[in-house]
Amino acid sequence: SAGKSSVLESIVRKNFLPRGGGIVTRRPLIIQITQEILSTESWACFLHQPDKKYTDFDEVRDEIVAETNRLCGDSKNILPDPITLKIYSADLPSLTLVDLPGIVKVPVGDQPENIEEQTINLVKSFVQNPNSIILAVSPGNVDLANSEALKLARQVDPDSRRTLAVITKADLMERTTENRLVLEGKSIPVKLGIIGVINRNQAKIDEGQPIADSLEEEELFFKTNYHYIAGEMGTPFLTKRLCQILLENVKECLPELILRITEQKVIQQNILESLGAKIDDPFGMLVQLLYKFCQTFDDNMEGKETIRLHNGKEISGGRHLFQQFENTICSELDLIILPEDIEQQIEDEIMSSSGAKPPLFTPNITFENLASNQVKIYVRPVKKAIKKCCETITEITMLLSKEVFRRFPNLKREAHHVCLSLLISKTQAVEQFLNNYLKCEICYINTNHKLFAKDRRRIEEETRDEEDIDGKFEKRNIKRIKALLDLYTSIIKNQLMDIVPKTVMSFMVYGFKEDLHKELIQRLVDQNKVDQLMKEDMFIEEKRGKAAKMLQALEQADAITCLMD
Repeated sequence: SAGKSSVLESIVRKNFLPRGGGIVTRRPLIIQITQEILSTESWACFLHQPDKKYTDFDEVRDEIVAETNRLCGDSKNILPDPITLKIYSADLPSLTLVDLPGIVKVPVGDQPENIEEQTINLVKSFVQNPNSIILAVSPGNVDLANSEALKLARQVDPDSRRTLAVITKADLMERTTENRLVLEGKSIPVKLGIIGVINRNQAKIDEGQPIADSLEEEELFFKTNYHYIAGEMGTPFLTKRLCQILLENVKECLPELILRITEQKVIQQNILESLGAKIDDPFGMLVQLLYKFCQTFDDNMEGKETIRLHNGKEISGGRHLFQQFENTICSELDLIILPEDIEQQIEDEIMSSSGAKPPLFTPNITFENLASNQVKIYVRPVKKAIKKCCETITEITMLLSKEVFRRFPNLKREAHHVCLSLLISKTQAVEQFLNNYLKCEICYINTNHKLFAKDRRRIEEETRDEEDIDGKFEKRNIKRIKALLDLYTSIIKNQLMDIVPKTVMSFMVYGFKEDLHKELIQRLVDQNKVDQLMKEDMFIEEKRGKAAKMLQALEQADAITCLMD
């Protein structure tokens, strides 16, 4: 009812805003006006319909109504989600205006009881921005001292430094000294000024009066009734004043604005660099990426580069693999000791090997059987270590492929399949080698092993001395065999701690590295597959396009600030 929509239409010089009784503006309408000097006609588009061009502004009004109803429904409720309208014209200055809902005092229809609080909070969410200019629109037939718009503006702008008061329906104001002082800005202090305007009444709107004719009547009214301030009244002066304020505000914020533009340019350039340029030679890039992947894997295993694990820790691939050795084969083998009932097992084995006769001495087969059984226990931790190393190398290749092939999901998937297939073959070779090694250790107990033979004599002497003390042959014999078993299994354990990492590194790491590039080239470098493999992720294409547009806009803004500086 204050006529703010009419003010906006007069500035834009187009009939495009919905009209009616009660609350009409139920969603914020952001109007971005861009001056296009070479444009022969005015046109508009919506942010939610960027590809649709409107030249008929009646259709613009219909779309505003439709988009409002899409979220708000047919009720009188309001929502904070804005509608963004872009208008391009050669006759208009570049400005951004926001049409906000008016303050509703009494709820009507299905409006909530706190509708006044809702509208006030919505308006405040926009006018609290310290860089915004507040157009406090009040009707001329209401005392300005009681203006709800000025009251709300004072709450967020107590000094009125960024408030511009607009008095609509100035032709309905009584010609009193007090009202003259109001228009002159001498009654109520508003630092950016008070400007009176005259909008078309509903009858003239219904008659289809052109805005240009309305502006002529407005000019004539102020020249006739307020000739001494006529040059500072009316819609054309309001538009001019807004441009002037905008320019002054931009100049005041220019140093900070230049800094923000520069920072944003760096951010967008970094985004474009991280996304990579568009592909001119898919085949060449495919070969280059495969080589980079292999080289990155080599560098990781050698400790020259790092990867970020799923837990966020950064570590080289080689170090990560070494830690798996420490946590599996070494720690698992260290935990294996002779069972608690080993003495009973020794006794049973001695009795079993002597048959129906009581044993007079301990045959070699007793020790060999017991030692073989102990070596068999090492099979499980060795297999576990091989599996863990395979999983670790798989994890490393997956993390590296996500980094190197992040733009190309098809290539990342196919490269992972090649890596997995190659790694499985290398793992099988490791398993076969270590299985054969363990079979050898199980089948042949080497009691002539240099370390075993050396400590064997010491154990024999210690147990013989104990015999001289207590004279118990059987007890001494069992203790001697137990000590020898512990010695022999420790030797095998230490050998496994050495040979398992060496075998894994030889077959699963170095063998994998040697064959990886050849396998990738043979299975992926195919002219028939290149286009599909080098198809970028749609998200990356979209993100690159947005970053490029943003960078272009920032470059334009940078050029404008250079002219203003």
